[in-house]
Amino acid sequence: MSIELYWDNDEQTILLCEFHPGWTWDEMYETLATIKKVTDRANYEIAAIVDVHEGVGIPGGSLLSRSNFEHAKKMLSMGEGGTGPIVIVGANPLIRAAHDAFRMIDRKATSNIRFAPNLEAARAILDEIHT
Repeated sequence: MSIELYWDNDEQTILLCEFHPGWTWDEMYETLATIKKVTDRANYEIAAIVDVHEGVGIPGGSLLSRSNFEHAKKMLSMGEGGTGPIVIVGANPLIRAAHDAFRMIDRKATSNIRFAPNLEAARAILDEIHT
């Protein structure tokens, strides 16, 4: 799989999701379903680090295509009701611009998302904001 998911800490309060080139929307939905199962079972807040530092692109080439925009909206809606903050590592300007566009559409859906240049910075952010 081009998307890997595992615990980032021994306490199992932070999930690390690593994207590698060639990921597909189907893999994304499968990963989100796994995350939902994990967070639904937990009786505590779970944070996530999403690592896209390998320069991961969008399947189909452009977020601006109608179908990819719909996939991205569906992805965001699946994340609603999540239990904790999300830190995105290595986001390129396109990912940041997409985040800003979605924030204008639905501020609540993106309110728990932060950005970091590397894993160490992401962990430092979560140390400050995640209990």
